[in-house]
Amino acid sequence: MTEPRGPLWTRPAAAKPERLTREAVVALAVELADREGLEAVSVRRLAAELSARPMSLYSFFKRKDDLVDLMIDQVQAEMLVPEMPSGDWRAALRAVLHRQIEVGRKHVWVMGVFGSRAPIGPNAARHAEQSYEAIAGLGLSPERATRLLRSVDTYLWGYVTLNGQELAARRRDQLTEQEWRESTSAYFDELTAAGDLPNLAAVGRGRPWRPAAGLGRGLGRRLRRGVELAARRLREEPGAVLTTYAQRLLILSETS
Repeated sequence: MTEPRGPLWTRPAAAKPERLTREAVVALAVELADREGLEAVSVRRLAAELSARPMSLYSFFKRKDDLVDLMIDQVQAEMLVPEMPSGDWRAALRAVLHRQIEVGRKHVWVMGVFGSRAPIGPNAARHAEQSYEAIAGLGLSPERATRLLRSVDTYLWGYVTLNGQELAARRRDQLTEQEWRESTSAYFDELTAAGDLPNLAAVGRGRPWRPAAGLGRGLGRRLRRGVELAARRLREEPGAVLTTYAQRLLILSETS
């Protein structure tokens, strides 16, 4: 390190360290999870990246679980639609769903934590409000609207998770999309060459490793058709349970 020269009063003033904030810590944690996975996020790692003492971070959260909850809520802030379409529930629902897909693909790690946590932060509440706003034109009671949205989320997050599996595997093995497809296709050909997996072979070259391939095109159209069908059933059968709704949407996707 070069020693400063000249009297103190003639040298440039040392830059003041930026004040550490909870927002800065959470933003860095999300960025780190995007790059290296959630397992790479630790208080010690964040402190090192921020040139801070590890104990100073505990003024913002008491445990890592709290940090993860803050990370999830920040991601859910990104899911908010800036301007909701008005007057057409189909356009509004499409905007909400496609925003979720876009953000889910950006933050693949979040798919692995949604199943073990109850997202109830302020941005989760705002996202839920937008979802209810999107289907307000269907005229469902609050209970039936909740049932419908849960079914839609089940399908949507399954779709995003399946798409995220390939991306996570490619990142882990440091492969481009083309390299991934070539290597898995070659493996698939070798696996089915003996003829003892005829049904798998009939699916097509490489298809089993891309279970959600192609669902993005027309996803909004299929979901809207499924929502219309489910909403009609909920109005006609107050006690209807849509536990098989995801399967119904998949059937619709094959006929659209």
